[in-house]
Amino acid sequence: MNKLILLSHLFLLVAISNAQTYYPFPDSNAIWSEVFTSMQPDIIETYQYGISGDTVINTKQYHKIYLLNDTVYPLITGQYCGAIREDSLKRIFVIGCNCVYPGATGNKEVVLYDFSKLVGDTVFVGMDSIGPEGYLVIDHIDSMLIDKNYHKTFYFSTLYYDYWIEGIGSTRGLFSPIIWQPTGYQKWKLICFKQDDMAKYLNPEYNSCFPVLSRINTHIQNKKYVEIYPHPVMDISTLDFSNTQGDYSIVEIFNILGKKVKHINLHGKNNIKIYNYEYKPGIYIYKISGNNLEPIEGKFLIF
Repeated sequence: MNKLILLSHLFLLVAISNAQTYYPFPDSNAIWSEVFTSMQPDIIETYQYGISGDTVINTKQYHKIYLLNDTVYPLITGQYCGAIREDSLKRIFVIGCNCVYPGATGNKEVVLYDFSKLVGDTVFVGMDSIGPEGYLVIDHIDSMLIDKNYHKTFYFSTLYYDYWIEGIGSTRGLFSPIIWQPTGYQKWKLICFKQDDMAKYLNPEYNSCFPVLSRINTHIQNKKYVEIYPHPVMDISTLDFSNTQGDYSIVEIFNILGKKVKHINLHGKNNIKIYNYEYKPGIYIYKISGNNLEPIEGKFLIF
């Protein structure tokens, strides 16, 4: 009889351990603070996403995501970045993610996260349910203490530098599962996640949710001689480098992923026109170069 009682207690403990509370994705008052760094071209950029307001798309209820102009509540929103929702199966969907960091996914709903899976399961995310990293196999599931509660953390056999936190997202950033990740020179990181003005997660590499980051740039002295007006680019703007010293002959323009989108031969010009309609909305990097001259680099924003 004692053995039966002991065995029943054992089964009860196992059942309790397996019935860990699920923490759903936020639907309001949430901020993801992130950082993007690149070595070629040299750039470091912090930015924040936030949820503000609801919308209905294709008869489904979503929460709207924006790049933020400020990080105080109520959130001051900037560029619209798409919409997000969670279904009853613990899957997170996004639609219309046309912000600069996630990259455009059009108007098709895609899976961003799937927190229903178990160890050994394959996770399918992204366009056509296939993420940029390929099929993700869950290597193990652990937990993290967040605001006095344990949230599941999902680790993958092919992603040694990233894991998912239940109710928060990826340690590479909110949209990282559907971002094509270049190797070597570009990196994304989640700095902090806040909800209801409380920091729930803080990357141990940082001491605050919204740090002021800078990188020593050898081109900083030249940058002050380059102007873009009007800025941001909303129609036609001028990239003016008439005050630079030297015979610069080429302007190259890169998107935030480091991919070259335009190559312009100057032929003695000291300025060029930037036309809004030639670019998708987002941040771009220009690189002005010439023979035996140190390149000049900077950024501009297309609205």
